Amino acid sequence: MELTEVIARLRLDAGDPDGTVFGEAECRRAVARAVTRLNMDLGTHYALSETELAPDPTEEHLELLLLAAHANLAGMRRSTSATTGVSFQSGDKRVDKTKAVSSWAELWDALWQQYRQIVAALTGEMDDDSILTPKGLSPVIYEQTSEYDPWELES
Repeated sequence: MELTEVIARLRLDAGDPDGTVFGEAECRRAVARAVTRLNMDLGTHYALSETELAPDPTEEHLELLLLAAHANLAGMRRSTSATTGVSFQSGDKRVDKTKAVSSWAELWDALWQQYRQIVAALTGEMDDDSILTPKGLSPVIYEQTSEYDPWELES
């Protein structure tokens, strides 16, 4: 799939079809990070080159990729708006951009929550952030090798 098509869909989802809010470099970076995240979460092997995403993703994988990329864009905008959030007043006119950071943060959080729900539905894993479930761990069973029991009280 052509990268320009992926970016065009991303811009449409982000409400920026003409490219005035998000630059080309931001969109490319957001897509690259989304591909990495999708590969880790679903075990896929998508690769991003300068011009295309290969192999062509299924429609549901593409939607998930776009959701992750949109969340990445919101995170980038949250970071930049943290330094530009100003409030000033001149006469009877007032400009307040201090709430931009929290708005971008809420969008970022909502998008990632939606992403995690879809990943959980696709993989069958439980989506519960309160339980830590590291992957790849297996229990280690130790056997006692002597007759001496250190927990037994001597009389």
